[in-house]
Amino acid sequence: MIVTTPGIVMHATKYGDTSLIVKIFTQQQGNQSFIVKNAFRKNNRFAASYFTPLAMMDISYDDHSKSSLKYLKDITPRRADVPMYYDPAKSSILLFYNEILYKLLMDSGQDEVLFDFLQDEIAKVHGAQENMAELPLRFLLRLSRVMGYEPEDNFTDNTPYFSLQECRFQPFFIEDAGILTQPQSRYLHLLLNQREPVPVNRTLRTALLKGLVAYLQMHNEQIRKIDSLEILATVLH
Repeated sequence: MIVTTPGIVMHATKYGDTSLIVKIFTQQQGNQSFIVKNAFRKNNRFAASYFTPLAMMDISYDDHSKSSLKYLKDITPRRADVPMYYDPAKSSILLFYNEILYKLLMDSGQDEVLFDFLQDEIAKVHGAQENMAELPLRFLLRLSRVMGYEPEDNFTDNTPYFSLQECRFQPFFIEDAGILTQPQSRYLHLLLNQREPVPVNRTLRTALLKGLVAYLQMHNEQIRKIDSLEILATVLH
């Protein structure tokens, strides 16, 4: 059976001298792995440059193979995505998204809701002109909603501290217990309630970003260290 479906590149690893093994999250069949032969040779229609992190494309492949590695029959890259990789801020955001998603979706099956969500989030990065520093924070919150553990916004003057473990605000703060500080918690509350950008300093924004990554890690055992987090915090102002 020939499958034709949109796909999002999750990971590409060099195989031998000229080939790639590529993992693509597809709309129809979830994660699929492909071997792309001669990807580094000139004039190959499946060039290695097409398989950058979170590149979106339409692909066709034969699903008859009993092997876990399939062969691509055709790809149509969405070339409009390419310029964003030359923007340091956008490329850093995509690198961060990709690391989280690759670990989170390691063995994911078909999930069209999640696929559509990822397409929208990648498009948001591509189309962003300003306020890019806030994009990763809002992405993590929207991702938590899709995954089923969105923070409960019960923030009040009496419950001003957010517990990463309990997914809600609480009345007391315990250091080193997975509880955000009051400024971080209030910033989280504002992000949950406002569509417009929330003006805060870089230090607070970075602290909440790290807190939200810890939140994801706490509720997903497959997400451990996120190496791109420090790079992202350095690049975004």
